[in-house]
Amino acid sequence: MRKIFIIAKHEFLSTVKTKSFIFVLILPLLILIPMVIAMGFIPQMALETPRNIGFVDEVGILQANDNFTKFGDSENAKSALLDDEINAFFVIHKNYRETGNVTVYSKAGLFSSPPTSVIETFLRDSLLEESKIDETLKERIQEPAKENSITLNKKGEVEEQTGAGFFIPYVLAILLMLAIMTSSGYLMQGIVIEKESKTVEILLSSLTADELLTGKIIGFGSAGLLQVVIWCCMLVVAIAVTPLSALFQGISVSWILILAVVYFILGYLLFAGSMACVAAPASTVRDAQQGATVFTMLAILPMMLLTIIINAPNSIIAKVLMYIPYTASVTTLMRISLVEVPVYELVASLAILTISVIIVIKLSAKIFRTGILMYGQKMSLKEVWRYLKG
Repeated sequence: MRKIFIIAKHEFLSTVKTKSFIFVLILPLLILIPMVIAMGFIPQMALETPRNIGFVDEVGILQANDNFTKFGDSENAKSALLDDEINAFFVIHKNYRETGNVTVYSKAGLFSSPPTSVIETFLRDSLLEESKIDETLKERIQEPAKENSITLNKKGEVEEQTGAGFFIPYVLAILLMLAIMTSSGYLMQGIVIEKESKTVEILLSSLTADELLTGKIIGFGSAGLLQVVIWCCMLVVAIAVTPLSALFQGISVSWILILAVVYFILGYLLFAGSMACVAAPASTVRDAQQGATVFTMLAILPMMLLTIIINAPNSIIAKVLMYIPYTASVTTLMRISLVEVPVYELVASLAILTISVIIVIKLSAKIFRTGILMYGQKMSLKEVWRYLKG
Protein backbone atom coordinates (compact mmCIF):
# COMPACT_ATOMS: atom_id res chain seq x y z
CA MET A 1 0.00 0.00 0.00
CA ARG A 2 2.90 2.33 0.70
CA LYS A 3 4.19 1.97 -2.86
CA ILE A 4 0.68 2.51 -4.26
CA PHE A 5 0.31 5.66 -2.15
CA ILE A 6 3.66 7.02 -3.39
CA ILE A 7 2.66 6.48 -7.03
CA ALA A 8 -0.80 8.00 -6.42
CA LYS A 9 0.70 11.04 -4.69
CA HIS A 10 3.22 11.57 -7.47
CA GLU A 11 0.64 11.32 -10.23
CA PHE A 12 -1.77 13.60 -8.37
CA LEU A 13 0.79 16.36 -7.73
CA SER A 14 2.34 16.16 -11.20
CA THR A 15 -1.13 16.38 -12.78
CA VAL A 16 -2.49 19.34 -10.80
CA LYS A 17 0.66 21.35 -11.57
CA THR A 18 0.37 21.04 -15.35
CA LYS A 19 -0.84 23.98 -17.43
CA SER A 20 -3.47 21.86 -19.17
CA PHE A 21 -5.01 20.87 -15.81
CA ILE A 22 -5.11 24.48 -14.62
CA PHE A 23 -6.67 25.61 -17.90
CA VAL A 24 -9.36 22.92 -17.77
CA LEU A 25 -9.94 23.86 -14.13
CA ILE A 26 -10.68 27.52 -14.82
CA LEU A 27 -12.48 26.93 -18.13
CA PRO A 28 -15.93 26.50 -16.50
CA LEU A 29 -15.23 29.66 -14.51
CA LEU A 30 -14.79 31.61 -17.74
CA ILE A 31 -18.01 30.13 -19.16
CA LEU A 32 -20.38 29.72 -16.21
CA ILE A 33 -19.85 33.01 -14.37
CA PRO A 34 -20.84 35.25 -17.34
CA MET A 35 -23.81 32.94 -18.01
CA VAL A 36 -25.01 32.99 -14.40
CA ILE A 37 -24.57 36.74 -14.11
CA ALA A 38 -26.47 37.22 -17.35
CA MET A 39 -29.26 34.92 -16.14
CA GLY A 40 -29.47 36.89 -12.93
CA PHE A 41 -29.33 40.47 -14.16
CA ILE A 42 -30.56 40.52 -17.77
CA PRO A 43 -34.13 39.53 -16.82
CA GLN A 44 -34.23 42.43 -14.36
CA MET A 45 -32.94 44.78 -17.04
CA ALA A 46 -35.58 43.50 -19.43
CA LEU A 47 -38.31 44.30 -16.91
CA GLU A 48 -37.23 47.91 -16.66
CA THR A 49 -39.43 50.24 -18.71
CA PRO A 50 -37.46 51.91 -21.53
CA ARG A 51 -37.80 55.66 -21.46
CA ASN A 52 -38.07 58.21 -24.26
CA ILE A 53 -40.24 56.30 -26.72
CA GLY A 54 -42.06 58.44 -29.26
CA PHE A 55 -45.34 57.82 -31.05
CA VAL A 56 -47.38 59.22 -33.91
CA ASP A 57 -51.11 58.76 -33.27
CA GLU A 58 -53.24 59.00 -36.42
CA VAL A 59 -56.30 57.70 -34.54
CA GLY A 60 -56.25 59.93 -31.45
CA ILE A 61 -56.43 57.36 -28.67
CA LEU A 62 -53.03 57.84 -26.95
CA GLN A 63 -51.87 60.32 -24.32
CA ALA A 64 -48.22 61.27 -23.72
CA ASN A 65 -46.59 60.56 -20.34
CA ASP A 66 -43.10 60.50 -18.79
CA ASN A 67 -41.98 57.55 -20.93
CA PHE A 68 -43.85 58.24 -24.17
CA THR A 69 -43.56 61.45 -26.24
CA LYS A 70 -46.13 62.44 -28.85
CA PHE A 71 -45.07 63.70 -32.31
CA GLY A 72 -47.21 65.32 -34.96
CA ASP A 73 -45.83 63.28 -37.90
CA SER A 74 -43.34 60.55 -38.71
CA GLU A 75 -40.65 62.92 -40.04
CA ASN A 76 -40.34 64.80 -36.75
CA ALA A 77 -40.24 61.51 -34.84
CA LYS A 78 -37.58 60.14 -37.20
CA SER A 79 -35.40 63.23 -36.74
CA ALA A 80 -35.70 62.89 -32.96
CA LEU A 81 -34.69 59.22 -33.18
CA LEU A 82 -31.64 59.95 -35.34
CA ASP A 83 -30.60 62.75 -32.96
CA ASP A 84 -30.87 60.33 -30.01
CA GLU A 85 -33.62 62.37 -28.39
CA ILE A 86 -35.75 59.21 -28.23
CA ASN A 87 -34.85 55.52 -28.24
CA ALA A 88 -37.60 54.40 -30.63
CA PHE A 89 -41.01 55.45 -31.94
CA PHE A 90 -44.11 53.82 -33.36
CA VAL A 91 -46.94 54.90 -35.64
CA ILE A 92 -50.61 54.13 -34.98
CA HIS A 93 -52.22 54.06 -38.43
CA LYS A 94 -55.73 55.27 -39.21
CA ASN A 95 -57.07 51.73 -39.69
CA TYR A 96 -55.61 50.56 -36.35
CA ARG A 97 -59.01 49.73 -34.79
CA GLU A 98 -59.81 47.31 -37.63
CA THR A 99 -56.34 45.85 -38.34
CA GLY A 100 -54.19 46.48 -35.25
CA ASN A 101 -51.29 47.48 -37.52
CA VAL A 102 -48.50 49.41 -35.80
CA THR A 103 -45.12 50.35 -37.32
CA VAL A 104 -42.18 50.47 -34.91
CA TYR A 105 -38.96 52.35 -35.75
CA SER A 106 -35.64 51.88 -33.94
CA LYS A 107 -31.95 52.47 -34.66
CA ALA A 108 -29.73 49.61 -35.80
CA GLY A 109 -27.21 48.33 -33.28
CA LEU A 110 -25.61 45.15 -31.96
CA PHE A 111 -27.62 45.06 -28.73
CA SER A 112 -30.62 47.15 -29.79
CA SER A 113 -34.10 45.73 -30.35
CA PRO A 114 -37.56 47.29 -30.76
CA PRO A 115 -39.37 47.68 -27.39
CA THR A 116 -42.44 45.82 -28.67
CA SER A 117 -43.59 44.43 -25.31
CA VAL A 118 -43.51 47.87 -23.70
CA ILE A 119 -45.43 49.36 -26.63
CA GLU A 120 -48.05 46.61 -26.42
CA THR A 121 -48.53 47.28 -22.71
CA PHE A 122 -48.89 51.01 -23.37
CA LEU A 123 -51.46 50.39 -26.12
CA ARG A 124 -53.46 47.94 -24.00
CA ASP A 125 -53.61 50.38 -21.08
CA SER A 126 -54.65 53.21 -23.42
CA LEU A 127 -57.41 51.14 -25.04
CA LEU A 128 -58.75 50.09 -21.64
CA GLU A 129 -58.73 53.70 -20.49
CA GLU A 130 -60.63 54.78 -23.59
CA SER A 131 -63.23 52.01 -23.26
CA LYS A 132 -64.21 53.21 -19.76
CA ILE A 133 -65.03 49.72 -18.53
CA ASP A 134 -65.32 48.65 -14.89
CA GLU A 135 -62.05 49.10 -12.94
CA THR A 136 -62.11 45.55 -11.61
CA LEU A 137 -62.51 44.11 -15.10
CA LYS A 138 -59.81 46.45 -16.35
CA GLU A 139 -57.35 45.10 -13.76
CA ARG A 140 -58.26 41.53 -14.66
CA ILE A 141 -57.62 42.20 -18.37
CA GLN A 142 -54.27 43.78 -17.56
CA GLU A 143 -53.33 40.82 -15.35
CA PRO A 144 -55.49 37.88 -16.49
CA ALA A 145 -53.95 35.28 -14.12
CA LYS A 146 -51.88 35.17 -10.95
CA GLU A 147 -50.66 31.62 -11.36
CA ASN A 148 -49.85 29.46 -8.37
CA SER A 149 -48.40 26.21 -9.72
CA ILE A 150 -48.57 23.05 -7.60
CA THR A 151 -46.67 19.88 -8.52
CA LEU A 152 -47.83 16.51 -7.18
CA ASN A 153 -45.68 13.41 -6.86
CA LYS A 154 -46.91 9.86 -7.49
CA LYS A 155 -48.40 9.71 -3.98
CA GLY A 156 -50.47 12.82 -4.60
CA GLU A 157 -48.38 14.90 -2.20
CA VAL A 158 -47.34 18.47 -2.95
CA GLU A 159 -43.76 18.63 -4.15
CA GLU A 160 -41.69 21.78 -4.38
CA GLN A 161 -40.50 22.29 -7.95
CA THR A 162 -38.12 25.06 -9.02
CA GLY A 163 -35.73 25.73 -11.84
CA ALA A 164 -32.94 24.87 -9.45
CA GLY A 165 -34.28 21.32 -9.18
CA PHE A 166 -33.41 20.80 -12.85
CA PHE A 167 -30.33 23.00 -12.89
CA ILE A 168 -28.33 21.27 -10.13
CA PRO A 169 -28.32 17.62 -11.36
CA TYR A 170 -28.03 18.71 -15.00
CA VAL A 171 -24.88 20.76 -14.36
CA LEU A 172 -23.48 18.00 -12.16
CA ALA A 173 -23.97 15.55 -15.04
CA ILE A 174 -21.98 17.76 -17.41
CA LEU A 175 -19.21 18.34 -14.86
CA LEU A 176 -19.15 14.61 -14.14
CA MET A 177 -18.65 13.74 -17.81
CA LEU A 178 -15.87 16.32 -18.21
CA ALA A 179 -14.07 15.18 -15.05
CA ILE A 180 -14.27 11.48 -15.93
CA MET A 181 -12.99 12.04 -19.47
CA THR A 182 -10.15 14.38 -18.47
CA SER A 183 -9.01 12.14 -15.59
CA SER A 184 -9.02 8.95 -17.65
CA GLY A 185 -7.36 10.89 -20.48
CA TYR A 186 -4.55 11.96 -18.16
CA LEU A 187 -4.14 8.33 -17.09
CA MET A 188 -3.86 7.14 -20.70
CA GLN A 189 -1.33 9.84 -21.63
CA GLY A 190 0.71 9.18 -18.48
CA ILE A 191 1.00 5.47 -19.23
CA VAL A 192 2.02 5.99 -22.86
CA ILE A 193 4.53 8.77 -22.08
CA GLU A 194 6.24 6.66 -19.40
CA LYS A 195 6.31 3.75 -21.82
CA GLU A 196 7.85 5.86 -24.61
CA SER A 197 10.53 7.23 -22.27
CA LYS A 198 11.05 3.71 -20.82
CA THR A 199 10.56 5.12 -17.32
CA VAL A 200 8.10 2.28 -16.70
CA GLU A 201 10.98 -0.24 -16.81
CA ILE A 202 12.64 1.52 -13.88
CA LEU A 203 9.37 1.66 -11.95
CA LEU A 204 8.64 -2.03 -12.53
CA SER A 205 12.02 -2.92 -11.04
CA SER A 206 10.79 -1.84 -7.59
CA LEU A 207 7.02 -2.55 -7.73
CA THR A 208 4.58 -4.78 -9.52
CA ALA A 209 2.50 -3.83 -12.56
CA ASP A 210 -0.70 -4.09 -10.49
CA GLU A 211 0.68 -1.68 -7.87
CA LEU A 212 1.73 0.76 -10.59
CA LEU A 213 -1.68 0.66 -12.29
CA THR A 214 -3.55 0.99 -8.98
CA GLY A 215 -1.46 3.96 -7.91
CA LYS A 216 -2.02 5.69 -11.23
CA ILE A 217 -5.78 5.14 -11.12
CA ILE A 218 -6.03 6.53 -7.57
CA GLY A 219 -3.78 9.51 -8.33
CA PHE A 220 -5.48 10.62 -11.53
CA GLY A 221 -8.92 9.90 -10.04
CA SER A 222 -8.16 12.15 -7.08
CA ALA A 223 -7.18 14.92 -9.50
CA GLY A 224 -10.49 14.48 -11.33
CA LEU A 225 -12.48 14.57 -8.08
CA LEU A 226 -10.64 17.76 -7.12
CA GLN A 227 -11.77 19.27 -10.42
CA VAL A 228 -15.42 18.47 -9.67
CA VAL A 229 -15.19 19.96 -6.16
CA ILE A 230 -13.58 23.17 -7.38
CA TRP A 231 -16.06 23.50 -10.26
CA CYS A 232 -18.98 23.09 -7.84
CA CYS A 233 -17.49 25.73 -5.52
CA MET A 234 -17.10 28.12 -8.46
CA LEU A 235 -20.71 27.55 -9.43
CA VAL A 236 -21.98 28.15 -5.88
CA VAL A 237 -20.02 31.40 -5.63
CA ALA A 238 -21.25 32.54 -9.06
CA ILE A 239 -24.86 31.91 -8.04
CA ALA A 240 -24.45 33.49 -4.59
CA VAL A 241 -23.45 36.88 -6.02
CA THR A 242 -26.50 37.11 -8.31
CA PRO A 243 -30.26 37.35 -7.69
CA LEU A 244 -30.50 33.66 -8.69
CA SER A 245 -29.48 32.75 -5.13
CA ALA A 246 -33.13 33.17 -4.08
CA LEU A 247 -34.10 30.23 -6.31
CA PHE A 248 -31.83 27.86 -4.38
CA GLN A 249 -33.02 28.67 -0.87
CA GLY A 250 -34.38 25.58 0.83
CA ILE A 251 -33.18 23.24 -1.94
CA SER A 252 -31.80 20.02 -0.48
CA VAL A 253 -29.19 18.50 -2.78
CA SER A 254 -27.28 16.30 -0.34
CA TRP A 255 -28.55 13.01 -1.80
CA ILE A 256 -27.87 14.24 -5.34
CA LEU A 257 -24.30 15.15 -4.42
CA ILE A 258 -23.76 11.76 -2.78
CA LEU A 259 -25.14 10.03 -5.88
CA ALA A 260 -22.92 12.18 -8.10
CA VAL A 261 -19.81 11.22 -6.11
CA VAL A 262 -20.70 7.51 -6.30
CA TYR A 263 -21.29 7.71 -10.05
CA PHE A 264 -18.07 9.70 -10.51
CA ILE A 265 -15.98 7.08 -8.71
CA LEU A 266 -17.56 4.15 -10.55
CA GLY A 267 -17.60 5.96 -13.92
CA TYR A 268 -13.98 7.00 -13.54
CA LEU A 269 -12.84 3.47 -12.59
CA LEU A 270 -14.66 2.11 -15.64
CA PHE A 271 -13.13 4.58 -18.07
CA ALA A 272 -9.72 4.44 -16.36
CA GLY A 273 -9.60 0.67 -16.71
CA SER A 274 -10.70 0.93 -20.34
CA MET A 275 -8.10 3.61 -21.10
CA ALA A 276 -5.40 1.49 -19.43
CA CYS A 277 -6.35 -1.41 -21.71
CA VAL A 278 -5.84 0.86 -24.71
CA ALA A 279 -2.72 2.66 -23.47
CA ALA A 280 -0.64 -0.30 -22.25
CA PRO A 281 -0.13 -1.97 -25.67
CA ALA A 282 0.05 1.35 -27.60
CA SER A 283 3.41 2.52 -28.94
CA THR A 284 2.55 6.24 -29.14
CA VAL A 285 0.01 8.68 -27.72
CA ARG A 286 -1.61 8.92 -31.15
CA ASP A 287 -2.20 5.14 -31.24
CA ALA A 288 -3.71 5.28 -27.76
CA GLN A 289 -5.99 8.19 -28.67
CA GLN A 290 -7.24 6.34 -31.75
CA GLY A 291 -8.03 3.29 -29.65
CA ALA A 292 -9.80 5.41 -27.04
CA THR A 293 -12.16 6.97 -29.62
CA VAL A 294 -14.84 4.35 -29.02
CA PHE A 295 -14.90 5.12 -25.27
CA THR A 296 -15.01 8.86 -25.95
CA MET A 297 -18.00 8.41 -28.23
CA LEU A 298 -19.79 6.37 -25.57
CA ALA A 299 -19.09 9.06 -22.97
CA ILE A 300 -20.62 11.85 -25.05
CA LEU A 301 -23.54 9.71 -26.30
CA PRO A 302 -25.95 11.10 -23.64
CA MET A 303 -25.12 14.64 -24.77
CA MET A 304 -25.71 13.66 -28.40
CA LEU A 305 -29.14 12.31 -27.38
CA LEU A 306 -29.83 15.24 -25.05
CA THR A 307 -33.02 16.29 -26.87
CA ILE A 308 -34.53 12.83 -26.53
CA ILE A 309 -33.63 12.58 -22.84
CA ILE A 310 -35.12 16.00 -22.06
CA ASN A 311 -38.32 15.54 -24.08
CA ALA A 312 -38.87 11.89 -23.09
CA PRO A 313 -36.92 11.07 -19.89
CA ASN A 314 -38.96 7.86 -19.42
CA SER A 315 -38.46 6.65 -22.99
CA ILE A 316 -36.83 3.33 -23.82
CA ILE A 317 -33.69 5.10 -25.07
CA ALA A 318 -33.24 7.09 -21.85
CA LYS A 319 -33.75 3.99 -19.69
CA VAL A 320 -31.40 1.84 -21.78
CA LEU A 321 -28.66 4.48 -21.56
CA MET A 322 -29.06 4.36 -17.79
CA TYR A 323 -28.17 0.66 -17.80
CA ILE A 324 -25.23 0.89 -20.22
CA PRO A 325 -22.14 1.25 -17.98
CA TYR A 326 -20.38 3.85 -20.13
CA THR A 327 -23.43 6.14 -20.31
CA ALA A 328 -25.03 5.40 -16.92
CA SER A 329 -23.36 8.16 -14.88
CA VAL A 330 -24.38 11.11 -17.04
CA THR A 331 -27.79 9.77 -18.08
CA THR A 332 -28.87 9.01 -14.50
CA LEU A 333 -28.11 12.51 -13.24
CA MET A 334 -29.98 13.98 -16.21
CA ARG A 335 -33.03 11.79 -15.64
CA ILE A 336 -33.35 12.56 -11.92
CA SER A 337 -33.41 16.25 -12.82
CA LEU A 338 -36.47 15.69 -15.01
CA VAL A 339 -38.54 12.89 -13.48
CA GLU A 340 -38.78 10.82 -10.32
CA VAL A 341 -36.61 7.79 -11.08
CA PRO A 342 -37.72 4.63 -9.23
CA VAL A 343 -35.32 3.33 -6.62
CA TYR A 344 -35.08 -0.09 -8.29
CA GLU A 345 -33.81 1.56 -11.50
CA LEU A 346 -31.09 3.40 -9.56
CA VAL A 347 -30.10 0.18 -7.75
CA ALA A 348 -30.03 -1.79 -11.01
CA SER A 349 -27.96 0.90 -12.74
CA LEU A 350 -25.43 1.04 -9.88
CA ALA A 351 -25.24 -2.76 -9.70
CA ILE A 352 -24.56 -3.12 -13.44
CA LEU A 353 -21.98 -0.32 -13.30
CA THR A 354 -20.24 -1.85 -10.26
CA ILE A 355 -20.05 -5.31 -11.83
CA SER A 356 -18.72 -3.78 -15.06
CA VAL A 357 -16.03 -1.88 -13.14
CA ILE A 358 -14.85 -5.08 -11.41
CA ILE A 359 -14.66 -6.93 -14.73
CA VAL A 360 -12.91 -4.11 -16.59
CA ILE A 361 -10.35 -3.53 -13.81
CA LYS A 362 -9.44 -7.24 -13.76
CA LEU A 363 -9.13 -7.34 -17.55
CA SER A 364 -7.11 -4.12 -17.67
CA ALA A 365 -4.69 -5.46 -15.04
CA LYS A 366 -4.00 -8.53 -17.22
CA ILE A 367 -3.47 -6.47 -20.37
CA PHE A 368 -1.41 -3.86 -18.51
CA ARG A 369 1.00 -6.45 -17.08
CA THR A 370 1.77 -7.76 -20.57
CA GLY A 371 1.34 -4.75 -22.83
CA ILE A 372 3.28 -2.19 -20.78
CA LEU A 373 6.62 -3.79 -21.78
CA MET A 374 5.78 -4.25 -25.47
CA TYR A 375 7.69 -1.88 -27.77
CA GLY A 376 7.51 -1.25 -31.50
CA GLN A 377 4.57 -3.54 -32.14
CA LYS A 378 0.83 -3.40 -31.79
CA MET A 379 -1.05 -6.00 -29.78
CA SER A 380 -3.57 -7.78 -31.99
CA LEU A 381 -7.03 -8.75 -30.83
CA LYS A 382 -5.98 -12.38 -30.98
CA GLU A 383 -3.10 -11.71 -28.58
CA VAL A 384 -5.34 -9.70 -26.29
CA TRP A 385 -7.78 -12.60 -26.08
CA ARG A 386 -4.94 -15.02 -25.32
CA TYR A 387 -3.66 -12.80 -22.48
CA LEU A 388 -7.16 -12.43 -21.05
CA LYS A 389 -7.71 -16.20 -21.06
CA GLY A 390 -4.39 -16.67 -19.35
